[in-house]
Formats: sequence, C-alpha cells, structure tokens
Amino acid sequence: MIVQHEYTNKPSIVTLRAALRKAVAQGADFIQLTWGENQITVQRRAPYGWHGHGWIGRNGGEDLAREIGKLNHPMDSFFKQTEKQG
Repeated sequence: MIVQHEYTNKPSIVTLRAALRKAVAQGADFIQLTWGENQITVQRRAPYGWHGHGWIGRNGGEDLAREIGKLNHPMDSFFKQTEKQG
C-alpha cells in the first residue's frame, strides 16, 4: 500500500513522525512525504526492514526509517509475549 502526504507548510519532526506512524499502522509499505521540492521516501524492503532517503529541512528519510524499524522490530512481539507470560 502506498501513502502520500503533501504539506503546504514546512512539517516539524513531530508531524513527520506522526504521519509515518499512522501510515505504518494502516499497513503502508511505501510512504512519501513532500513539502515543495523536498521529499522523504520511506519503504519496507522485506526481509531487510525499512529504508529511507531524501530530506525535509534537517529531517532525513534514513533516520526516520531507522525509527520505524525500532518501533516495528521483529523481536517486539516476542518481548511482548514474554512479558505477558512472566
């Protein structure tokens, strides 16, 4: 699933993170965030995880992809199950 967001005002890092989290929750595997000529693209490349490129201001696509990867790490479900059992 592809999700695209186009901003008319420069988005903050908080706004970009929120858009990415929402798109990931919807099951997106290709996310494109655009502000004027600036663009960040983040996509899931199974089995390697998330990869990003591009910039909006000081916010880089690879940095945001890394954050998504930490949120959706394959071991997350394992740790959650272990906590419930313990």
